[in-house]
Amino acid sequence: MGYEPDEEGWTASSWLGAHTAAMYNEYLDYWELQNVPSDSELTDAHRAHFRTLKELAESLTPCLHSLSMTPAAVERVKGCLQQLGASKAAADLSAEGAARIARTIYSDQIVRDGIQIDLAFQACNTLLAGAEQRAAVLIELVENHSLSQRAAAFLDRATRLYLWGFEPESVVMCASVLEAAYEERFSDQDMFRLQIRKTDSQYKPYHYEQAALAAKFFSLADKKLATKIRQA
Repeated sequence: MGYEPDEEGWTASSWLGAHTAAMYNEYLDYWELQNVPSDSELTDAHRAHFRTLKELAESLTPCLHSLSMTPAAVERVKGCLQQLGASKAAADLSAEGAARIARTIYSDQIVRDGIQIDLAFQACNTLLAGAEQRAAVLIELVENHSLSQRAAAFLDRATRLYLWGFEPESVVMCASVLEAAYEERFSDQDMFRLQIRKTDSQYKPYHYEQAALAAKFFSLADKKLATKIRQA
């Protein structure tokens, strides 16, 4: 699993993914969820409990996005209670009660580390793998641009969002970039000189786009590439 750039198909995401997979197997070995040693001091009940906690960890990762307990996560918490002999408490457990228990259980090593390893897989297989492909698109746009501090700050956020796969948020931020840059660059006198008229007594974003094309700040090819990014 070393650095082998000449190996066909090698990418940083696949390399880190292989390391994450190795770490996951070590995690399973440590808690004796696989490859149980012959001299193990744990009982089957211990391992069953550890497996329930591991499955709970896997069900909690989606809750980080919704900030609410999913039905699967609630069922996993109920399973933990049943294993501890609290069957009645499990039967009466509400989603709110399950959330309180989940917040407490998170401090358990097997739950905390299980969630972190799951996030590591997402980072390698989804975020980084996507960023590797999008970097090739962004590199085509690299030039000697001169931007104001405000526009540059917006652009930095927009490209980071796009690079890591947050396309809708990137589109919103790109609109902020254009709004900041266009209004700073094109005065009403500039727009009049370029023979671009207002609509409803004001200039719209597409007016500024026409001005930028007329002033040759970007080409139609650049516009097509930007459209490609928006639709990617």
